[in-house]
Amino acid sequence: MEELVEAHREAPGNDLLSALATDDGPEGRGRMPADQLVSTGLLLLIAGHETTVNLISNGVLTLLRHPHELQRLRNDPGLSIPMVEELLRYEPPVHFVPFRTALDDIDMAGTTIPAGASLTLLLAAGNRDPVHVTQPELFIPDRPNNEHLGFGGGIHLCFGAPLARLEAQIALAAFAGRVENPRLVDDPPSYRPSPFLRGPSHLPVEIDGVVAGR
Repeated sequence: MEELVEAHREAPGNDLLSALATDDGPEGRGRMPADQLVSTGLLLLIAGHETTVNLISNGVLTLLRHPHELQRLRNDPGLSIPMVEELLRYEPPVHFVPFRTALDDIDMAGTTIPAGASLTLLLAAGNRDPVHVTQPELFIPDRPNNEHLGFGGGIHLCFGAPLARLEAQIALAAFAGRVENPRLVDDPPSYRPSPFLRGPSHLPVEIDGVVAGR
């Protein structure tokens, strides 16, 4: 990322990273330091791109495994709104969040987590907790009262959530409406090696054609 930032600083183009690298700030107060540029670039790449890519590919995979729900979405594109929420619960692109610290002693199920302890939050497990989710193993696109942890929560709630939701809703509705007779080539597909970000590395799909103008 450091090399990429420097390349965009020396030869800027019409892109976001070039703008960040060459902007002199409000009222010419100075450019963003190199370390902040790198961290911002990584944030945009991972949180703003990688996770949404996995959300959409996980959604396509889930729909192809549930052809009845794919047909429902084809008939009713508005179903994409609750469907994306269910995908964030059922097959989230982020399965766990590491590097959290307990600020106080926390009593949980008869165990005390001491203040200062390092925590890893298992979001995907919480999304399928049968105490809070009825039939958690089922994919129910219009599941009522769907309170999931797909975007984290509290002060750490993903600030890009509205954009990610919209991107996934548009992409999945367009896939359902325009792609004719889609079929998985491999199931399960090959997955990215990351235990943190979950999504297929490739998702080969056979189709009979694409409907134009929908």
